[in-house]
Amino acid sequence: MLALDLSPDLIFHNATVYTLAERQPTAQALAIKDGRIVAVGADVEIQPLAGPATQRIDLAGRTVLPSVFDSHNHLLQVGVKLTRLRLDECRSPGEMMELVRARAAETPPGHWIVGEGWNEGNFIDADPPGRLPTRWDIDPATDQHPVILMRFFNTDVVNSVALRRAGITRATPDPVGGEIGRDAAGEPNGLLRAAAKLLVRNLLPQPTLDELKQAIHLGCQEMNRYGITSVLDPGLYPYEIAAYQAVVAEGRIARDDGRRNVPVSVRLNLMPSWHGFREEETEAELEARARGLGIASGLGDEWLRLGGLKMAIDGGTSSHTAWMYDPFEGETHVGDFNRLDPQTLRRHFRTAQELGWDVGIHTCGDRAMDAVVDAFAAVAHSTPWPDARHSVIHAYFPSARALAQMAEHRIAAVIQPTFLYWEGDLIFRDVGEGRAANYKPARRYLDHGVVLCATSDIPSTVSPDPFAGLYALVTRKNNLGHLVAADQAISREEALRAYTINGTWLTREESLKGTLAPGKLADLIVIDRDYFTVPDEAIKEIQVLMTMVGGQFVYSAT
Repeated sequence: MLALDLSPDLIFHNATVYTLAERQPTAQALAIKDGRIVAVGADVEIQPLAGPATQRIDLAGRTVLPSVFDSHNHLLQVGVKLTRLRLDECRSPGEMMELVRARAAETPPGHWIVGEGWNEGNFIDADPPGRLPTRWDIDPATDQHPVILMRFFNTDVVNSVALRRAGITRATPDPVGGEIGRDAAGEPNGLLRAAAKLLVRNLLPQPTLDELKQAIHLGCQEMNRYGITSVLDPGLYPYEIAAYQAVVAEGRIARDDGRRNVPVSVRLNLMPSWHGFREEETEAELEARARGLGIASGLGDEWLRLGGLKMAIDGGTSSHTAWMYDPFEGETHVGDFNRLDPQTLRRHFRTAQELGWDVGIHTCGDRAMDAVVDAFAAVAHSTPWPDARHSVIHAYFPSARALAQMAEHRIAAVIQPTFLYWEGDLIFRDVGEGRAANYKPARRYLDHGVVLCATSDIPSTVSPDPFAGLYALVTRKNNLGHLVAADQAISREEALRAYTINGTWLTREESLKGTLAPGKLADLIVIDRDYFTVPDEAIKEIQVLMTMVGGQFVYSAT
């Protein structure tokens, strides 16, 4: 009989390990076997565990952290974005036009040109700086192709060809929950906000299954570069869920054949799209979908798992489509961008809870936030579910009442410090100094006992880089060095927890990952400097050297 080898597969030693585990918060070494951590401690404790086949890696004092769980990350769309025009670094509408012109030269006439990632906050070379693009910026680049250029969030700009394809004229009314931008004469200017985006987006050809699978792989690779090994991808439609299932299934087959070590390089949690999105789906159809699935939150395994149902009640602040109590700066009218009235919210939340589904709901405006939290609280009282893991996504402006109810009913706040970092100045433009003081108030959430999850919402912003987000949480500074609600800063450990273990609470995976402790999955990162000791300004400069998932390296900077 062959002897069973119990020695670790790999040992990291001579390291600075921050585990985030209460019983042993720091260590010098850790041992891994069969994709899990089996021991954490001092070098003198861990090194003797090595056997003849154990790989030993001397980290020369480098820092080890739990890998990042980005619990609001559109990974599939990131992959799709990588195949489109990248507009992230454009400094003016003119730069966008030149990219469109170049793409048009190599694209057959009549085919769509799609770009993503522009942000008027980056338009420092525009006249005036920060002006929004229009169809008249894009039209000179091509009159042979429909063009749609998607902002980071909630606004698209299209050319005249695309407007004609969509049948949008000066006589076209604004759709419910959306706005068609117009010039002074009432002519559509190419800007489409909130639900109006769908007038053109619904014309885009649906990607094939192979294209979606390629996008998922590209998205995983991009996440691994930033130390992200788990994502919760929200708002998915059945064909997107099918693509994720196919990728993971193919990965398992390859692993079983000895061709790959892990099924996929990111652990995937999926949130099906539900109410508040596509207007062509009736309420009855959406209700029937939830009831007919016969499944609920938490189904799956460590590689592919169902999260909650994704809903949306309003738009965003930058597009002035959030549901607010008071007008945006420079406006006199309060827009009614509410997609779901309070009674409807309660009914949907109750249905979800009866079926065992958690709910995560997109909520940006202060009025929207009160409505959502009130509805959650009402359902919690009428239909108790002690283990509900509901969340308010974005959670910009909580009132005192909302904070108290979120704490009482364990409703998580899923915020995006990356928005604060990359677009922090825009919040002053949109809501003014007073309301900006309550923008993504991390300190206030934690002080009230609310579960705080930090995420990127990529591709709705420039980058998923968690260290830019950590910097923003700790300093409350944006990429220009400007303070945004400075009194809402939190500690480095609190911020790191928001990017790691707190996200696992949403998916009921606290026992699997999020900290570096024996029995947990071996998902970790090695970084180029010590997160806990570098000066504040250096946090945003931290680089990932290695990313590991299930004991296997999925990214190396060298």
